[in-house]
Amino acid sequence: MSNKILDLSGNVPKVYNTNYTGYINERDRDFEKQMSSYKDQQQVIKRLQEQIKYFSERGMATNSSTLCNRAHALQTKLDKILENKIDRPREEKKLNIDFNKEDKGSKRVIEVKDLTVTTPNGRKILDKINLIIKAKEKVALIGNNGSGKSTFVKTIMGLQDLKIDGEVFVGPSVKIGYLPQIINFDNEKLDLLNYFKELLCIHEQKAREILARFKFGKGDVNKLVKNLSGGERIRVRLACLLEQHVNCLIFDEPTNHIDISTKEVLENAIEDFDGTVIFVSHDRYFINKLAEKCVEFKDGKIRVFEGNYDYYKQQLNNQKV
Repeated sequence: MSNKILDLSGNVPKVYNTNYTGYINERDRDFEKQMSSYKDQQQVIKRLQEQIKYFSERGMATNSSTLCNRAHALQTKLDKILENKIDRPREEKKLNIDFNKEDKGSKRVIEVKDLTVTTPNGRKILDKINLIIKAKEKVALIGNNGSGKSTFVKTIMGLQDLKIDGEVFVGPSVKIGYLPQIINFDNEKLDLLNYFKELLCIHEQKAREILARFKFGKGDVNKLVKNLSGGERIRVRLACLLEQHVNCLIFDEPTNHIDISTKEVLENAIEDFDGTVIFVSHDRYFINKLAEKCVEFKDGKIRVFEGNYDYYKQQLNNQKV
């Protein structure tokens, strides 16, 4: 768990000797303090400018050296303040993520009965697991690497090419938006703008508007999708989800390769999403903030915990006593 964070978002790098939660709180307090100082100074500058204008105009109109001298003294004071002018603190541009909420979907979104997934050499990755996920639930799939979390997700999505036994039910009105761990594109020879136009069947202006909301500037839209970084690929896929009428989101390690500001917006979007969310993650903070249910994968089996990550850890500790 990190206990030191280097923030590079401002003009001067700043070290926060705390964990991620503490960093968010301290950073927000720093921003409010800087914004307050900036606004206070702006008020002083505005007041001095108004006084200088008043005394200058009155002094010239009445030919009063006293008023003109007063204006000159105020100008000197203003000049000194401007030498130490406080810059407006920069507010990070936020991604405008708002997943469609039109159709709440089935009450029983996903159910698996005696689900078993077996490798060609006979190893059971999942062994007769049973699980029901209901509408609007936010479910974290947790466990060590190779424990079957991604296998479970791929099975639900119909992307599994291993031997599957048991039943997998997906509600008839469930519309899934999927963010895989490794993101590939059907036609990586296209540039970003044309990829969006073709995929979503939209005109150029609409495509540019969507891309701009996801921090893709004018120069970025001409990039070939095959040259996009990991973080850019995630933003592209999120932008595609934005345009889908989904009521169930499935994410496989969604916080990989994204910066902190994008992660915050993603957290808030998932938190506000009115449908079902299923996500694989090793990010304890992310799980703790969003999960209402944790499903632990271990040795081919699952255990369900009706709470967030802190609740899950507490239950594990209680079982050790």
